[in-house]
Formats: sequence, C-alpha cells, structure tokens
Amino acid sequence: MSRSSGFNYLILFLGILCISWSAIFVKLADISGLSSAFYRMFIGFIGVVPIWLFRKHSSTDFKSIALAVLCGVIFAFDIAVWNLSIMLTKAAISTLIANLAPVWVGIGAIVFLKEKPGRIFWIGTTVALFGVTIIVGINQIYHSELSIGHFFAILASLFYAIYLLIMRKGRQRLDNVTFTMISMLSSAIVLFLLALFTGKPLTGFSVSTWEALVGLGLVSQLSGWLAINYAIAYMPSTIASVSLLSQSVFTALIAIPVLGEKLTIEEVVGAMIVLAGIFLVNKKMFKKKVAVQQEYD
Repeated sequence: MSRSSGFNYLILFLGILCISWSAIFVKLADISGLSSAFYRMFIGFIGVVPIWLFRKHSSTDFKSIALAVLCGVIFAFDIAVWNLSIMLTKAAISTLIANLAPVWVGIGAIVFLKEKPGRIFWIGTTVALFGVTIIVGINQIYHSELSIGHFFAILASLFYAIYLLIMRKGRQRLDNVTFTMISMLSSAIVLFLLALFTGKPLTGFSVSTWEALVGLGLVSQLSGWLAINYAIAYMPSTIASVSLLSQSVFTALIAIPVLGEKLTIEEVVGAMIVLAGIFLVNKKMFKKKVAVQQEYD
C-alpha cells in the first residue's frame, strides 16, 4: 500500500500547526515552565488512552516499546533543559540555538541511519536557520555573551535531534497511538519527578490556567505529536526536522490575534526566509511516492 508524499506532508503540516500553539498556551497558563511541561504530557497521556483502548492495540515488540520509553525520557529532558536555558539567558538566543536541531539530525542520520542528506538539505537548512536568526534579532545575538544558558540551549537542541532520530526508528514496528501513549507516559513521570525535586507547584491554579493547560495537552501535545509521529515514520528525519522550523513562523502568526502581538518587518522577512529554506529541502520529496506501513489492528 502506498500514498503520495503529499498526504504525509499534509499530516506533518497539521501536526506543526498544533504544536505551534505550545508557546501560546504556555504564555496563557502563566505558571512555572516545569509545571506546564508536566501537565502538557500528563493531559496528553490521559487523552490518548481512550484512543488506544478503542483501537485495541497491543505489542510484544519490547525493543520498540523500550525505544518509545526512551523517546519519552529524552523529550522530557529536552523540555526541562530548554526551560532552564530560558531562565539563564535571553529567550531569543535560546530559540536560535535550539533550532540547531536539524544540523544534529543531519549528522545523526549519516552516522546512525546511513541516510545521506544531499547538498540541497544543507543549503536549505542554512537558509532556514538564517531566517530564524533574523526573527530572533541579529543585534541580540551579536551582543550576547557565552553563558551556561547557551550550553543548556545546545543540550536542548541535541535532545530534540536525538528524539527525532530515535522516534523514526521506534515507529517502524510500533503503531503510532501506542508509541505516542508510551512516550508521553514516560515523559510525564520524568517531569513529575523533576517538578517535585525542584519544588514547582502542581496545584492551586486558576480556571484560565487550567483551560490553557488542557489546550496545551490536547491540542499541542496529543493532536500535534500524533500527527508528527505518524508523518515522520514515512519520511527522512532530516526532512522532518527542517520542516519543524516553521513552527516559529506559525507561532508568530497565531500570536497576532490571540496575544495581540505585532510582527516587525525583520520578523516578516525572517519568516519568509525560513519558509524558503524549508521549501528548498522539501521540494524534491513531493515528487516521490512513500511506502505506508499497515497500522497494527
């Protein structure tokens, strides 16, 4: 059974659109980063359980299950380290450094997955990262000094890249719903322990905060990553990692009506450059047919 890669790109686009709401919901929740990260994973897990029970999936492929658990742990540390980097340096600089993930994915794909990203991948990635640099602000980057916060941002980009690489491997023999459920459960457990260890509050929130957390868990985490996990199983990790850079563009657009934020000329230009880089990386993939694995029933 096969489908055109256009279908997989549509699913990936919908997933990216969902996770683009993440920063919006986090800002609306207005609580500790670790607290919101825990509820993002826990509420997402609660949401996926009924889907998993309805589809009656089961698996005895313990290697794939272990990979799903590992992905969840890595994703939890990605969020935790990312939040720590924001507290220790400028959020704009952390954003730029964290977007180095496609570079690490490209290197990892060559070393571990035996994929060979072509020249156009590196050109497109460079163009997209340049666009992110413009969005963040060249002046902020130029006047920034190396700090421990930058180191944590680099760690976050590495964790994210490792997550994308392992996720594609783990999804080869494990259905999407089961993989997503297991990884979110392990993430929630790790983030719960981190929140307890650091003394972050997990109760006593306002109604508006709970509403934002539910949106974060069900829209950004559950819907977003079900779609992304599905799509990445059928396309190279390098392609998906660069496509995920468009998240920053969609977040900026969503923030205009929801948060009342305005885009500067530099941000608009940067967004256009990001999308141009992503187009360069992906344009050849639209012409290919991608094999689709049968979901487990």
